[in-house]
Order: sequence, then structure tokens, then C-alpha cells
Amino acid sequence: MSQSNFTPTASTALLNEQETATRIGMSVHWLRRARWAGGGIPFVKMGSGPKAAVRYRPEDADAYVSARVRRSTSDPGKEAA
Repeated sequence: MSQSNFTPTASTALLNEQETATRIGMSVHWLRRARWAGGGIPFVKMGSGPKAAVRYRPEDADAYVSARVRRSTSDPGKEAA
């Protein structure tokens, strides 16, 4: 087995559910529900089966929030375009 030269840094480290929830200001329950329903933040599943660890890339969490910025309550945002 070859060894990777990849060394995680603060910008590449994966976030767990609690870290991601804190980062975006939502609950872990919301993250789990969004994963189940689809359309939430893209995630990485580490392993297989129901007990597999779920992680999030920081840039995906940030992009999810950025895509939901609105200027007014009637602004449909980029998603509607």
C-alpha cells in the first residue's frame, strides 16, 4: 500500500456534523434531515453502512450559505434563475 503525501491543513480538513452545524448556524438535526431529503450541503461518507462517519468540506458549507444570500424577502435568489 502506498502512502499519500496529503497533509490536512485548516483549509482542507473535513468538518464533522457539529462543526458544520456551528459554522452555518443550524442544528445537527437539520443537517441530518437535509441529507435524508436531499438538497442540503454536499457531504463525504467515510465508510459504508448506517454507522459510517459523515463529514463536510468547509468550502461546501460556505458555498451553501453564500448561495442563499438575499437582498429582500421577495428576492428569489440565484437558485430560481
